[in-house]
Amino acid sequence: MPTSSPVVDLIGLSHGFADQQLFSPLTFTLASGLTGLVADNGVGKSVLLRLLAGTLTPSEGQVRWHREWHWVDQQAAVAGPRVAEALGVGPLFDSWQRLEHGEGDAEDLTTLADRWHLPAQWRQQLASAGLSCPLDTPVATLSGGQRTRLALCAAFARPQAFLLLDEPSNHLDQAGRLWLLKTLRRHPGGALIASHNRALLRQVDQILALTPRGLQVYGGGYDDYRAEQERQQQALSQRLEQLSRERRQRQQRQQAALEAASRRSRQGRRLRRDGSQSKLLLDASKQRAENSLSGLKDSHRRQQSALTESIRETRAQQQIQPDQRLALGSVQEPGGRRLLLQDLVLSHGDTTPVTLCVRHGERWRIQGANGSGKSTLLQTIAGRLPPASGQCQRNGRCLYLDQHLSILDDQATALDNLRRYQPNRGDGDLRTQLAGMNLTGDLALTPTGRLSGGQRLKVALLMVAPTDDTPALLLLDEPDNHLDLPSQTLLASTLAHYPGALLLVSHDEDFVAAVGIDHSLQLQDGSNRP
Repeated sequence: MPTSSPVVDLIGLSHGFADQQLFSPLTFTLASGLTGLVADNGVGKSVLLRLLAGTLTPSEGQVRWHREWHWVDQQAAVAGPRVAEALGVGPLFDSWQRLEHGEGDAEDLTTLADRWHLPAQWRQQLASAGLSCPLDTPVATLSGGQRTRLALCAAFARPQAFLLLDEPSNHLDQAGRLWLLKTLRRHPGGALIASHNRALLRQVDQILALTPRGLQVYGGGYDDYRAEQERQQQALSQRLEQLSRERRQRQQRQQAALEAASRRSRQGRRLRRDGSQSKLLLDASKQRAENSLSGLKDSHRRQQSALTESIRETRAQQQIQPDQRLALGSVQEPGGRRLLLQDLVLSHGDTTPVTLCVRHGERWRIQGANGSGKSTLLQTIAGRLPPASGQCQRNGRCLYLDQHLSILDDQATALDNLRRYQPNRGDGDLRTQLAGMNLTGDLALTPTGRLSGGQRLKVALLMVAPTDDTPALLLLDEPDNHLDLPSQTLLASTLAHYPGALLLVSHDEDFVAAVGIDHSLQLQDGSNRP
């Protein structure tokens, strides 16, 4: 469990866009250790991290740090032109380089005094992360996964810093994910980790669940969190059932009491007509009955109002994920061979010639370490990159969804993006598709650049999945990144029923198994390319 040492205070912290508040004001003290942060897409995990990092001004409240901290933003580029600058050691590295080549001066000697051990330490740090590149390697030549490792290396180089990590396992291969898990456990500064990666969340000391109602703390890792959440939801369901039953019973008792009062009133009117009792007694009895009936109605009204409010609050606490829908229709083109690669050599990554035949309905997983050329292979098949040599023949319509979701126009709304790919469909139909992915109301009219990573991916998936024009070949580069767990389940189920041919890059074994992959292509590490 985390120690009691406070790291940061959140004091009435909240943020919103326009008139919409993402979450209720947060007042919370985060302690050292490893803490996971989970939330559904769009609730504000990344926004909360940006508020903590000071790159976003809160609508209300403040952040008060007690420790050094460091933020790794999943969207930001790695700082600096070379690996050395990304690690924050550019000037030291240049001094060491000049001295190594006999070109140094007295200032370089002074700079490196008592620091001669650092170059070996830098190399060891990179090697432990699976990066064998020299420190003068241009960052632009690294793959997405390699850049992620480099950014994490720079963070772990600050052992006393509390780390703010936004989906740190995205784009990492299996070896990279194992390195991340081990290094996080050894990092003395602690970390707050926003993630949907179940393997990573199993390693944390506690989990914070962010909802529109605020933060809820769960001790232990992901499995403990899920078990406790299910217990809480079951208890809320039982309480809701009990309150609903009590409200029905009170309604029945109220109806019986009103009927009894009505009978007494009718009896009083008969006595008045018969004249068998004095008018004074009858008037007093009538007044008592009316007062009693009025009091009875007020009492029942208060009780029913209190029960209704309790039911409303209980329902609000239930974390019920609305059903989502993503459909891929039938492929109109005839079956047969969808892709043929003959002695294809990639322009980046693995130099081994690839010969591959993909037929209709087959599901292929492209595997390999970061930098082996998985994304390059998909871009080559999609026609975005030329091969170094060899041939690539496609048969049928092909659609490619890359890691950066370049299919999206981030200045356009979600609705406008769908219009570009489905021009024959009306806005009502398009809004229904967006609502099926929980993109309702103002979200449909929000520029996609302002949506969360998971929400942007949902828009992109809807763009490539019009049911009247399903592609015969679908190329997906880590589509499970950024998606919350319910959305990952939906996407896996959709791809499992996709009728065309599929090439998938993913490092999530649970997701791959759910898709139903039946073939695999392994690329070799391209770091030793001549």
